[in-house]
Amino acid sequence: MTYPPQGGQWQPNDPNQYPQGYPQQGQPSQPFPAQGYPQGQPSQPFPTQGQPSQPFPAQYGHPQQQPYPQYGQPVGYGYPQPPKRKRTGVIVAVIAAVALVAGGVVTFVALNQTSVNEGSANPQDAALKLVSAVGNADVAGLLTSLPPAESALLRDLNSQATEEFKRLDVFKKDADPDKVAGLGLKADNLKFDDAQRQEVNDHLAINMLVDGQLTMNSDMRQLPFTQKFIDLAFPDGMPAATRKPETVDIGKQVRKSHKPIRIATVKVDGQWYPSIFYTVADYALQGAKKSWPKQSVPAKGADSPGNAVRAMADAALNADLERVIELAPPDELGALHDAGPVLLQAVTGKLKPTGAKITQLQTDTNSVTGGTKVTLKELTIEADGDSVHIVKKGDCYSATADGETHDMCPADAAKEMGVSSRMPARARQAITHLMEGLFKNGLGVVTTKVDGKWYVSPGRSVFEIVLTALRSLQPQDIEAIFQGRR
Repeated sequence: MTYPPQGGQWQPNDPNQYPQGYPQQGQPSQPFPAQGYPQGQPSQPFPTQGQPSQPFPAQYGHPQQQPYPQYGQPVGYGYPQPPKRKRTGVIVAVIAAVALVAGGVVTFVALNQTSVNEGSANPQDAALKLVSAVGNADVAGLLTSLPPAESALLRDLNSQATEEFKRLDVFKKDADPDKVAGLGLKADNLKFDDAQRQEVNDHLAINMLVDGQLTMNSDMRQLPFTQKFIDLAFPDGMPAATRKPETVDIGKQVRKSHKPIRIATVKVDGQWYPSIFYTVADYALQGAKKSWPKQSVPAKGADSPGNAVRAMADAALNADLERVIELAPPDELGALHDAGPVLLQAVTGKLKPTGAKITQLQTDTNSVTGGTKVTLKELTIEADGDSVHIVKKGDCYSATADGETHDMCPADAAKEMGVSSRMPARARQAITHLMEGLFKNGLGVVTTKVDGKWYVSPGRSVFEIVLTALRSLQPQDIEAIFQGRR
């Protein structure tokens, strides 16, 4: 089927149904509350992997940031930290999903589970199923309640990342994949207001949660870390569970803010699912005081993975945001397509083409979980009469510009990251392993196929970089990096 459905007029929205403004916690720059324990982070954490500012990662050349997540907050386990004021954002974050997007770190609490998605007959039942799953810390129930594409994205990431963390002796071998260890959530007496439900179009409805209670507590000591990793990351011992359970009265917050808690649900193949991405997009629109557009930006994919990446690169250089949106997966990023017209209107006249042009692009492809990875083989870019030529040679990249050629190999990249002879030998070796893995496997862009066409997946592209970094390391490298940074 087509995601989102194309061709039909959207039902006009009643602007009176849109609250004016949204608390700071719900702004799109950080849609979920900050994670972690301020007093209990590892003394020498790993550097944080940044999320690309463009719709797809800049893949050519050596990475500008170390592409692996902070080990104090590994993929798979995270804690929403309730702020002291304006709790509406906390409620939205917990209900939308036990997920975190903060400071470029993407952490999801969902691991191996059934791949059969369970939709609902109507929007309210779909929203209630999500809240119930979160309240019971039911990861399997949470994931199967999401739209199939969102569920697959989270499931594929975490099933692989968790295995890597086990291999690296970060997680215990018996870590329970279906439970959020150390995080307690309980939902009671939840109530939706049917009269306020907003039917945006034939496949999107916004449900209004107006009453109930959420009780949250956490204990970092329950995370499935191995003792070896705890000794490395917390040399002074794991922090004590000092937080008391906190109960959020949803009804009280709704009355105080005069705004219900909004949960977006989408219809896929006749079934309704609560959507993380649509909920975040809905609150982003609320924060900008905008309504959902009446039309969407249609999906227009390419006929091959390589052509999808070429089209995306051309669009980025030409500052063609509409084409960028067209090339986003319509099942995974339907919210981007539906909200696209608002984005296009906001940047009208503000984006300028770079003037650069790709005159040659050759790529290699290989299958990865959930899609096809496209990596650079050869690239030529021209701008203002000058050209830059980049070619992959074995595990190195060679760049020619202004008649001069420079090679970039794993050892060079390691040196750029600050590796020097003053570092312990094992730490140097660990970072070299990381660079060798990244250069050998290539920093690529992941594409997915929907309805016979190929699209560029930003989420899967970023996740693949993280996974490639993890696969490049050995258990002894974790110990060496921690010890080398002390």
